[in-house]
Amino acid sequence: MGKAEATIFIFAIVLLIGVGWLTIFLYIKSRLSAVRHSRIETEGEVANIPLVAAFSGWRGVPWICWSSSDLKPTLILHADHIECRVIRRRRKPYDVVSRVDYRQTVGTANIVLEFSDSLSSFVGNTGNRDIARDAIKRLAEKGCPLSARASDLLDR
Repeated sequence: MGKAEATIFIFAIVLLIGVGWLTIFLYIKSRLSAVRHSRIETEGEVANIPLVAAFSGWRGVPWICWSSSDLKPTLILHADHIECRVIRRRRKPYDVVSRVDYRQTVGTANIVLEFSDSLSSFVGNTGNRDIARDAIKRLAEKGCPLSARASDLLDR
């Protein structure tokens, strides 16, 4: 292979990688924008909280997770239980929620659910503080205890 063919080959590979990264970036950006502009969907007593991503972590350690998913994150508030999904779907009654917390960083608005029957926690990134506030308000109405940060969010 000559020098011209090698240069064309390298250029084609770099172009292919660049187009791939651009496609991934635009997909994530459009999904984040769609979730940020959506609202909680209610159907009877069921509220579907839109999430950008979900994480499983350890209770009391909110910034370290052992699994994450942005493919089909789920947080659904039913009349008598919570349905959440990171990798697999879990159903928990409201009375096992030991604490509802709120964590925010650049571009995230996270609802943190800690359970008394498990060492793991569920973290759902709503991408929108208003959606997080509404979801935390609904959890408080179901009798879930709130952290100081979550209570402060409701007071704003």
